[in-house]
Amino acid sequence: MTDNDPFVQRPGDQQPPEQPKYHPASGLNPGDTPGAPGLIPGATPPPVPAYGEAQQLQFDRTGAPLEKPEGLAKGLIGVTAAATALAVLTAALAQGEVDSLRRLAETGEFSITAASLLGLLSLPITVAAYVLYGMWMTRMRRNREAMGTKPGMGAVEWWGWWVPFAQVVLVPLGARKVTGRTVPLVLLLGWWITFTIAQVFGAYASIAVNFSFDLMTGELTDPELLDSYPTWAWASAAAMLISWGFLLRFIRSATDRHLDADA
Repeated sequence: MTDNDPFVQRPGDQQPPEQPKYHPASGLNPGDTPGAPGLIPGATPPPVPAYGEAQQLQFDRTGAPLEKPEGLAKGLIGVTAAATALAVLTAALAQGEVDSLRRLAETGEFSITAASLLGLLSLPITVAAYVLYGMWMTRMRRNREAMGTKPGMGAVEWWGWWVPFAQVVLVPLGARKVTGRTVPLVLLLGWWITFTIAQVFGAYASIAVNFSFDLMTGELTDPELLDSYPTWAWASAAAMLISWGFLLRFIRSATDRHLDADA
């Protein structure tokens, strides 16, 4: 009876499996493997970034992303580099300035020297550096406050420079509070100590020029003091050059790392 039953499947009657067909919706041909969602079939997916390579964003307490003051940092680096170059050029021209002052005292012949022209650039460069430093520090201070920290005395990067004697402590202390512990202390101290030494040497250079003459008659009264001007100028320039090397690394490190959570 079973031989004539059409619903009974015999061993030799098994049908071969149906071959996969082209699927219009997926665009896959027979033998293709589905790819990741959102990728063109057959395309290679983008590499997964290694641990630590992803950019870490910091947010304030309202959830808004915080931005690093990179533009201000670049401007500050450029202006302080100009100030350092000006100090080196002034030292290189110091001996010519001494010779010109000697001629003025001996013959009354006045001449405008390259050093005196460079001196005209000193004030605007100093003002620009002061403003950019204050703006750069203020931006980082606001970022730190937005993260919920209290970075020291308010606006000390602006008024700390104007407090006699105390500025030696106020400026670096304020910078330390703003930038946090992630910036190496040696960079901050290296910049500030050598910068202070450069200012002291620069003051001696100014004394050598201004106090070697009688202020009433204009007569050269202390030639040896005048001759010491190039030495003090070079000492100040060398200290400024070393100071700027520390400052460059300090600016880059502080700009990059002041948003670290453990700063």
